[in-house]
Amino acid sequence: MPWVAWVAIIAIIVFGVTQIVSMATGRPLPWGSDSEEEIEALRKRLKKLEKGGAPQLEEPKLPSKSEENMSAEDRWRLDMLEARLEELEKRRGDGQDTKDDGGS
Repeated sequence: MPWVAWVAIIAIIVFGVTQIVSMATGRPLPWGSDSEEEIEALRKRLKKLEKGGAPQLEEPKLPSKSEENMSAEDRWRLDMLEARLEELEKRRGDGQDTKDDGGS
């Protein structure tokens, strides 16, 4: 094997050992990520949010009559569509859906 292959093998072994040691000790590698900078940025954001205070939440409101009527109307439409679907399925099962009833 050429000497370049041995250098690559040794480098891979050394890298693996350093990774295992860093995982076992719980300490990051010196050339690792910039975790200290990320932590500091998160601390600054947290302080900024704490200074701003909690935003005021909207109070829950009762639905208006028009909103109640709209939901009742929607329920009625849904019931009518379900009834129509059942009727069409029944016709299809009987073989009577070939006739055009002229409806929309």
